[in-house]
Amino acid sequence: MRTLKLTLVLLAIAALLAACGSGEASESGDSDQKVVKVGATPDGYPQYFKEDGELKGFSVDVIEGIYEELGYEVQWELTDWTGVLASMETGKIDTVANFAATPERGEKYNFSDPYYNSKAVLATGKDREDISFDELKKGQIAVAMGTNYPNVLTAAYPDEEFDFVTYESADVIYSDVGSGKLDAFVHGREILMAQINDKGLPLRVVGEPFGDQPVALPFKKTEEGDKMIEEVNGALEKLREDGTISELSEKWYGMDLLEDNKN
Repeated sequence: MRTLKLTLVLLAIAALLAACGSGEASESGDSDQKVVKVGATPDGYPQYFKEDGELKGFSVDVIEGIYEELGYEVQWELTDWTGVLASMETGKIDTVANFAATPERGEKYNFSDPYYNSKAVLATGKDREDISFDELKKGQIAVAMGTNYPNVLTAAYPDEEFDFVTYESADVIYSDVGSGKLDAFVHGREILMAQINDKGLPLRVVGEPFGDQPVALPFKKTEEGDKMIEEVNGALEKLREDGTISELSEKWYGMDLLEDNKN
C-alpha cells in the first residue's frame, strides 16, 4: 500500500513538472504570454510562404508587426484556404491573414481597419498575345476555391455573364491557363504580379486592374473581438504613420501600396 501511495505521489509531481514546462509559457518564463492564432495558406507568395522552414511574406511582416506592438506572440496555423475559413468558423484561429473585408463577410465578422486595398486582374497564358480583355471575359475563367475574386469581377461588370471554373489547387490553375485549356484566371493583382515576376508563372495580365477590396483582419462579432479590433487599429495607425507598412510594401512588391490606393 505504501508503495502504491509513493508511486501516485511521484506521478503527480511528474505531471506538475510537465505542465510547468509546457509551450504556454514564453521564453522568459512568463506564463501570462498573450497568444493570437492567425490562419494562412502555406503558398500565398508574397503574402505568406515558407522558405527554409520559416514563414515569410508581406502579411506575415505586417501582422507580426501589429502584434509585436501589442505584446502578443503570433501562432500561425497553415492549411489550404478552405481549411483556413473552416478554422475561423470553428474558433480554432482568432483571425485570418490577407482577408478581403467584403459586405458579405461583414454579415459574419467585424473587421479591423484595412492594412492595404487589393485590386483584381484577369491573366491568361503568356503566349496568347492576341487576346483582349473583352475576349477573356467571355471565356472560361479559373477561380481558386474560397476566394472572393469572382464576386469582384461580377461587381465590376454587372451586365456580363461569366463562366467560372473552380479549382482546389492554384498550381493546376497555372498549368491549365498557361497551356490554354482555360482562357483566364481571376485573382488578386498584387499576389499574381509578384508570382509572375518572381516565380516565372506562364501567365500574363491582360487589361487594367478592377475592383478595390479593403484587406483587413476579421474577428468574430463578440465583445472580445471588438476589443481586439480596437487594439489592432491603434497598432496599425502607428505602423502607417512611422512608414513601416510603406517600407514592407516596397520590400515585397516594389511599390507603396498605400500610395497606390490613393490613385
